[in-house]
Amino acid sequence: MLYVFLSLLSFSAWGDGRTRKPLYIGGLWPSTPNPYAYSEYAGVAAQLAIDHINRADLLPGHELFLRHRDSKCNVGLTLYQMGELLRSFDEPTIVLVGEACSPVTQPLAAATQYWNVPLFNFASQSEKLENREVYPRYYHILSTANGINRARAAMLATLNWKKSIILIQSSDFFTLTARDLQEEVERAGLNRPELRVLPVSNDFTSTAQEVMKTGIHIIFGLVYEEAARQVICTFYQNGISSPQFVWILVGWYNGKTWYLNNNNAVKCTPEEMGSAINGHFTFDFVPVRPDLNTTILTGKTASDIVSEFLVRANFSSDTPLTEAFAQYSAYAFDGFLAVGRMLSIAVHQMNSSEQISRIDHFSYDDRNLSDIFNAIMENKMYPFQGLTGRVAPYNLLTREAKRDAGTAQILYIRTGGSASDPVVTNVALFDNSVGRLIDVDGVRNIPWTTTDGEVPLDITSSVVELSDKGAFIAVVIILSLCIISAIYLLLFIRRHRRHSVIKKSFYQLNELIVLGGLMIYMMVLVYGFDGQFFQFKESSLSCCYARTLLLCFGSTLMFGSILVKTVTKLMKRSVAAKMRLDTLLIFNGCLIIGLLLLLDCVLIGLWYGFNPWKKGQQTLSSTVIATHYREKCTSSNKALWISGLISYKCVVVLVCVAAVGIRIKVRGDTEQGNSDSPCIDMTTISISVAVALAAFGFTFVDDPAVQFLLVSLCFITLDSLALIILFYRKIQWIRNGRQELDETTDVGTNKETLELAATEVKDLQKRSEDLRKALVKVMGEVVRY
Repeated sequence: MLYVFLSLLSFSAWGDGRTRKPLYIGGLWPSTPNPYAYSEYAGVAAQLAIDHINRADLLPGHELFLRHRDSKCNVGLTLYQMGELLRSFDEPTIVLVGEACSPVTQPLAAATQYWNVPLFNFASQSEKLENREVYPRYYHILSTANGINRARAAMLATLNWKKSIILIQSSDFFTLTARDLQEEVERAGLNRPELRVLPVSNDFTSTAQEVMKTGIHIIFGLVYEEAARQVICTFYQNGISSPQFVWILVGWYNGKTWYLNNNNAVKCTPEEMGSAINGHFTFDFVPVRPDLNTTILTGKTASDIVSEFLVRANFSSDTPLTEAFAQYSAYAFDGFLAVGRMLSIAVHQMNSSEQISRIDHFSYDDRNLSDIFNAIMENKMYPFQGLTGRVAPYNLLTREAKRDAGTAQILYIRTGGSASDPVVTNVALFDNSVGRLIDVDGVRNIPWTTTDGEVPLDITSSVVELSDKGAFIAVVIILSLCIISAIYLLLFIRRHRRHSVIKKSFYQLNELIVLGGLMIYMMVLVYGFDGQFFQFKESSLSCCYARTLLLCFGSTLMFGSILVKTVTKLMKRSVAAKMRLDTLLIFNGCLIIGLLLLLDCVLIGLWYGFNPWKKGQQTLSSTVIATHYREKCTSSNKALWISGLISYKCVVVLVCVAAVGIRIKVRGDTEQGNSDSPCIDMTTISISVAVALAAFGFTFVDDPAVQFLLVSLCFITLDSLALIILFYRKIQWIRNGRQELDETTDVGTNKETLELAATEVKDLQKRSEDLRKALVKVMGEVVRY
């Protein structure tokens, strides 16, 4: 009735006596609330546009009238209403305008072509409607939803939000928009947003948990209004809410307090919904053009049209335009202006040519007039100034022109004071024609809801925890003294290698023992560079490999040398035996130690081959704002490989201890300067204790600084103790002169002994040759087998 009254009122304005033939336009859009979208004041805007078209006499000799039906955003009802508009009147409906819901517009646009009726649209934004082969009689003046994506990407870049995530409902409309948004964000130099499709079951708990695990705080919600309420509520219940998380939503939901339109599916209170969504963004096309002083198609200024609309819609003059022109009312106005412009061109074209059927002779069976309309839209429908800006048939533009069409509006909405009375801040506009934000200062001066008023983080920050370097510095000082002492000891042994005290305990093996101790010291130094005290770098992995190699090789040199010394002394039965063993000591010792080192290499090679070292993270604490973690070396099955190495080392230690025990039992050790057996026992026990304490530190001590101190001091103290036990008395004897040089006391001065030794050497050479031949024969048999 309102439309009829307004039509009669406008018709009475022409009192010049001219006879005007009526032309009827059908309107299909949802004018009552529904779960998807509706435009309460689209009818008012449409009638206002028709009145201004008639007043401006854009259609000489004709007058437009509106026939409207409420589609309620329902496919079946819309198609039925379309049939009613086209068949229930004596006068045909020559043009249809609608529908506001994209899923309904698609079947409607496909159907109207069979009636030869063009369909204009002012609100649907589906990218699928761009297919001219499927929808040849369809035209829309509003950019698709992709036209907003450049504005979204520009704001992310301005706020330096590099990480974001997109939630979409399973539909072609949102899927195509999300993919285009990913490309636009990448084009802006940011990380490609992650994409999550919401489950059809409407149970969004698992999705909320996935989003929480990603640590991303910037969430795009490309969903319909009803689903948006459920998603936000579920996410709030799973810890995803303001101010740490920021929602970026579409701007065509029903009113400012759409989130309070509760239903049984939403389990949150109004206060919880307000808290969950406090400080969120909405993106949509501008509801009305910013420059209201511009003269539009009908000869009036945009300001005049706005004022008249506010009166007709019963809005006060100070009503914000974002509220008064919500749900695309201004685009409905421009949609009818576009219809009027097309009909105006057609009327003038027909009046100038008698061969063309007059527009008032329109018939659903006559394709000729429909083709004329289509030719006008494709060739002569130049952009004109409307209430929303430059108006053109968007789906007929080139790809480049489409990307540059439209102006987006960015709103920031706070609900902190009252969920029922949110504060809306117009942050900025984005003009696609210039490709940049307008009023960037508005973005930088957003009244953020964070505690410190700063821009929220786009992702949970990762904080690498480093231990106090004081412990490392203290260990390095102690370690430096130990390394200097070990080097001095090595040089001392080398200098006095011919002294009987050193020679009788085999100086070559003594050097290897000290070298092994040096490698253990170096292992402790390298141990501090694996991420505990310094930032983990690629070179830190080298330290991880080095510390394992140094510890394995160092312990092998120390224990292997002790093992050789013990077995050698156990086999001393006579002077001849002593001379034989002394002669072949280097060969036998190198052979045994070489085999042990080879076993080390095999085990470590297998370890590094199957489970190499890599950079690992140990989470210390985690909150929504920050995750504190420690970087360190890690390897799969590390415990298994370490257990294998320790077991093998323990076998060597037990062999040393057993050999010493057997030797003491068989012949004892009373010779001064040659009492290595108890020293060896004490050394093996000391190092065993060091390994046990180090293992305890690795297993039961969590603090990295304390762990480093315990492990380092264990190895330093007990390695030093082992060297002191083995060499302190020898150094004292040499310095006190209790043993003379080898030339004055050596048994080699006895002629008889020398002759006996020569005989033994020849015998040993013969046996060695026999052994070599036997080995060659055995190897030949093996190869042949």
